[in-house]
Amino acid sequence: MESELYEAATKGDVPSLLELLKKDKLLLDRTVFGNHIETPLHIAAMLGHLEFVEEVLAQKPELVSEQDSQSLTPLHLAAAKGYLNIVASLLRVGPEICFICDKYGRNPLHVAAMKGHLDVLELLVRARPIAARSVIEHGQTILHLCVKHNKLEALKLLMDILGNDQFINLRDEYGNTILHLAAADRQTKTIVFLTNKGVDPNITNLRGFTAQGLLAQGQNTEIAIEIMDSVPQTSRNLEPSRRTGYANNMATSFHPPVVEEDKRETKRKWQHNMHKTLMVVATLLATMAFQTSITPPGGLWQENKDNHKAGESIMAENFSIPYKIFITCNTISFVASLSIILVLISGLPLKRLRITTWIVMLTMWVAITSMAVTYVISVWVFTPETELKIILKIIGYAVLAWFGLMALILLCHVVRLIVKLVRKFLKCLRKP
Repeated sequence: MESELYEAATKGDVPSLLELLKKDKLLLDRTVFGNHIETPLHIAAMLGHLEFVEEVLAQKPELVSEQDSQSLTPLHLAAAKGYLNIVASLLRVGPEICFICDKYGRNPLHVAAMKGHLDVLELLVRARPIAARSVIEHGQTILHLCVKHNKLEALKLLMDILGNDQFINLRDEYGNTILHLAAADRQTKTIVFLTNKGVDPNITNLRGFTAQGLLAQGQNTEIAIEIMDSVPQTSRNLEPSRRTGYANNMATSFHPPVVEEDKRETKRKWQHNMHKTLMVVATLLATMAFQTSITPPGGLWQENKDNHKAGESIMAENFSIPYKIFITCNTISFVASLSIILVLISGLPLKRLRITTWIVMLTMWVAITSMAVTYVISVWVFTPETELKIILKIIGYAVLAWFGLMALILLCHVVRLIVKLVRKFLKCLRKP
């Protein structure tokens, strides 16, 4: 029977609704606890079936405040569609539903503003003005939503009803006012309207930019001057002959900090990723070196005999000099890896000192090279003499390739360093 009820809601079939309710008076009550993600009132409100909505409200007015899986009420859906008569019917039953929010913290007034349905928005705001002042996620107001979705007429309506200096200058969690959003999106008409309405153009966001600063980045000079004419705090005191220069200076003065900040952010991300990579590699190398030290190639003597004791390295007795080199390189790799781990977990402000990152990278080079030498010695010592020439030739090629790669990487770093030094030198020459 529930399926028939939802089919009737989809069609807006009031006679079928009444017939079903005659058979089961509790049918609408069961929809609240049923398997459906929404009530019949949600469906009828979303599809614009006014008569069906009014009949459901007459039979079960409590459904007006029910929320679906997205926490939307029937009023959210009707407001989003712009069904004025349905919105009015829902408000008559329960005007307090204007305060119910969906999962994003938006109430029906926010939804109507985002969609730009002016008649619905005005009706809702007149019914519950306080609901229009509620803040949603990221600290945005209903005015932020109007600008974000480029609904200038909705913004004008709200400013006329709600406008006061404190509300229109509210900032979101990033420090942006509605004028910042309009400037970032190059909404020229909105910017002119907001400045004429008294939105403060001198408020800075968390990145230190005013709305004019955001507008100046990459903006056409004529457009910047046009908008500057609407900002009494900055432009009315400037002579027309000086406005072009002012706009150009504003554009050049605001652009570099963004570039520099982006560069710094890129460097911070590079350091962060490099530290994580170094930590993983250092841990693996330390583990390998430790395991190699307690179980060296060739194994250990298992019992006491004439010239050796149980637990001593077989390689140390049969290959004395290679074993010393092997242990030395393995120890260097182990100590270098542990040093890297210690530095990275020391809690020192490494992100502020890039030189430490480079030192750790060089230490990692030493650790990896030492581990490579231990491998070469292991292969060389335990290869049969009949195959030794071929293996040594392969090892020789591998060593040449290894040193070639290291030389290439070193050369790249040297070139980068030289380029940086040249750029800094040229900057110093250009300074007056």
